[in-house]
Amino acid sequence: MMRKHLAIFTMAVISTLSMSFAENSTENPDPHSVLYELHFQKGMAHDARGERELARSRFLLTIYLHPDHPGANYQLGVMAYSDNNNSAAISFLKRASGEMADNIELFYWLGKAYWNKGLAQGAIHSYRKAVNLDPDDENPFSLYALENLAEVYTRTERLTESMAAYQAALMRETREEWIDKIKNQIAELHLTMGTYLDDGNTRYNDLGEAIGGIGDGDMHTNRYFEIARHTTDPIKEASYYRKAIKADPGMYQSYFNLGWALTKSGKYQQAIPAFLRSDEVWRQDEDSNPHGTPKIDAHAFLALCYVERGEPQKALDLAEIALRMAPNDYYARLYKAQALTKLGRIQEGVPILEGLVAANPDEAEALYALYEVYRAASQPKLAFAALSQAVHAQVDGQKKTRWEEELSALDYIHDSSHPKQRKEKNHEK
Repeated sequence: MMRKHLAIFTMAVISTLSMSFAENSTENPDPHSVLYELHFQKGMAHDARGERELARSRFLLTIYLHPDHPGANYQLGVMAYSDNNNSAAISFLKRASGEMADNIELFYWLGKAYWNKGLAQGAIHSYRKAVNLDPDDENPFSLYALENLAEVYTRTERLTESMAAYQAALMRETREEWIDKIKNQIAELHLTMGTYLDDGNTRYNDLGEAIGGIGDGDMHTNRYFEIARHTTDPIKEASYYRKAIKADPGMYQSYFNLGWALTKSGKYQQAIPAFLRSDEVWRQDEDSNPHGTPKIDAHAFLALCYVERGEPQKALDLAEIALRMAPNDYYARLYKAQALTKLGRIQEGVPILEGLVAANPDEAEALYALYEVYRAASQPKLAFAALSQAVHAQVDGQKKTRWEEELSALDYIHDSSHPKQRKEKNHEK
């Protein structure tokens, strides 16, 4: 069983381990040797045939021999991104960028990896670079970067810059579905900025506030909802989602988003009624939910709230409701596994979390949950590896500090169990 667990967990950390080859190797490539280039070309051939893991192994050999090889680092970066390992993707792509400073696609993927990690400044810099490298607007990846840049600006409250980016993208876009999407984004920005103009389809509440028929898509939204959606500050989010609910009590997504914002601030008890109300309103929405089915994400996050409240059986029951509707829902599976760990049903929780981490090796919360279940299963080496990876993946400063302290404690316990190691450490001091 230990071998099985270790094999599965290795899938999650392979990109980080390989990244260390590039970061820590001090060897310089022999200018007269073609061995590293041979490995790279074989890797490209494997990749062209769809032999992904064989290609990866060749690219890793390439950077072992030549850590700064741009092509191998680029290929490994894109692979890591597609494996949901954004930390590794950033490291590989940054290393490749030194000699590929004019590669538009590289900076597009780098921007996406940064944004998936919630690192807005890195995403903005990378997307801008991709756009600026294509002054004649000839490369489609610069357009994709421009559209993603507009989204990052929107989410970080740089609305004027977002509007300019969307309008520039609209001038270039030819895909009908994306033209419609951009027009709707522009309408939402006007609503947020207070510059929205009635197009003849707008619906209002009793106070004269626009609550529907927004833009070409006749969207059901309001200004408060859009202000909340266009920020990463959970306190501001919660405040404006409450105002959005007052403006339009029939909008189920406002209740859910309020609950989600509250969980990000650790206010789980306050989040529960918001999630419950989002489920009630969703079940009554005959247009969007004609069969009156439960709201999947509301039940998944209710499970989180009850895990945090110390009621794991209640959490498990709620997660199971979500999973009956969506068996592969990420959050329902995560919080089910956490509930199982709290209930002492370790053997049921381990495979769920290993599966989540294998598919999402850069998800800090899943890695931390895996650490908890390994520790509960008395598997200290695997627990240490999972927590190390969780610390590496975490971008929230407070959580990272707390987890680093836990990791230091685990390291101390591990060292204390080996008298020889402890003596050598004391001698070094």
